Amino acid sequence: MKKFFILLYIITITTGAFAQAGKQSSVAKYQSSIEVPRPVVTDDTTFWTISTVSTIGYVGTASGASYNSYKSGGGMIVKFRFKENNRFEFLLYVQANTYGTDTETWTQVEGSVEFGKDAKGQNIFVTKAEKGNYRITKNGRTVTRPVPRDELKGQHSCTYLWERFTFPDDTKNTYLLVVDLEEHPGADVKVQGSINPSWVSKFHIPIKN
Repeated sequence: MKKFFILLYIITITTGAFAQAGKQSSVAKYQSSIEVPRPVVTDDTTFWTISTVSTIGYVGTASGASYNSYKSGGGMIVKFRFKENNRFEFLLYVQANTYGTDTETWTQVEGSVEFGKDAKGQNIFVTKAEKGNYRITKNGRTVTRPVPRDELKGQHSCTYLWERFTFPDDTKNTYLLVVDLEEHPGADVKVQGSINPSWVSKFHIPIKN
């Protein structure tokens, strides 16, 4: 999971937006919460989502089954869901289509999650992955395998800084701003310039009327 967040250089927010959200946090020593905070809980059909799947495609010219067919330019979809019983689910879909080669990968991981505050008083959550699966489809051939235990413990378990934020110019969505604190331990919402905008993953869900 950690490497996937490094890839998300699709963020267009400014550091100031994250800092503004962080001003609402009270300073406290690290303490886990008993329940996932209500502002981040979603229902069984809703995920906090980032999507970069391209709306621009191309027509395949290589011989074979895909000849003269329309293909998407590729991209990725990243999803988080948090449940009231301190559980989380993470999904990553990556689509890479090139002339003659079509590849899709799915990563699904679930486990426990703890929310709380770090020593700086920042909102954090800690994922502890317990099980998951990788699924890769290349040119129509699919291979599925479980996520190894060492990858669950290392790559898919992490500590994240988070804030929920609503942008004034977007009345349709609310956002969950996330920074990987293991990759960027110096991130501090109270220190201007300590968070590079490219570190911030901007998940969203639709605002319900």
